[in-house]
Amino acid sequence: MALVCGIVWGVIGALVHFFYLNLILAAGAGYAIGEVMSLSVNRKRGTGLAVTASIALIISYVIAIFIPWGFHFGLFDLLALAIGIFVAVTRLR
Repeated sequence: MALVCGIVWGVIGALVHFFYLNLILAAGAGYAIGEVMSLSVNRKRGTGLAVTASIALIISYVIAIFIPWGFHFGLFDLLALAIGIFVAVTRLR
């Protein structure tokens, strides 16, 4: 799921240059990763699952910044990553 979210996040972010779009994409990726992980473990919750979702979102972000259209990295990207991790963790806690 991290691979798919990272590719989608990177492609949409590279094609559509809207300032706050990265924040929305990160929240969407966090929601998707958290929901898929929750469904895969029969809606169980716990700290271990939250940590795993956070790591998956970090992997997704790393994939997104290395999309072939160019490397993009900034302060708002880290804020977007934090928002995505928050959303993923709240889905699993």
